[in-house]
Amino acid sequence: MRRMARSMMTAAVTVWIGISTAWAHHSTGLFDGHAIVKISGTVAEFRWINPHASIVIEGGTAESSQGKWIVEMMAPTAMMDEGWRRDSLSIGDRVTVFAHPLRNPAEVNGITRVLYSGIVLPDHTILGQIRALRSPENLERPDQGTRARGSR
Repeated sequence: MRRMARSMMTAAVTVWIGISTAWAHHSTGLFDGHAIVKISGTVAEFRWINPHASIVIEGGTAESSQGKWIVEMMAPTAMMDEGWRRDSLSIGDRVTVFAHPLRNPAEVNGITRVLYSGIVLPDHTILGQIRALRSPENLERPDQGTRARGSR
């Protein structure tokens, strides 16, 4: 009987640790879900990998000088439901990305992390879950040097 209770307790603790680790890994609490930054720049890297895709952008916002931005994204399978494909971006593409900044912004090795919310692709395709993408002021052509407007 003690052995069974110990086994059940071990199983419960293992499940609890697994759930809390997964929740912590997938938490977006580090990012400000109410603020949006508009980053215009050039794709330096596009990683279509699990568990999360990402884009490295060389560009900036109206408030920041030019720099590197890592745009953290969802899993590729979830992004496909939104219209993304493995070949949606190429290195050198000019894009405008809308993203949630860190609550406590900080550059690490000259790179700023943000959480993806939406994008205007070079062919003017709009992908994302943000209403701001639908306004005409945000649909300027990325290849014409769109000036970022910063946080909203």
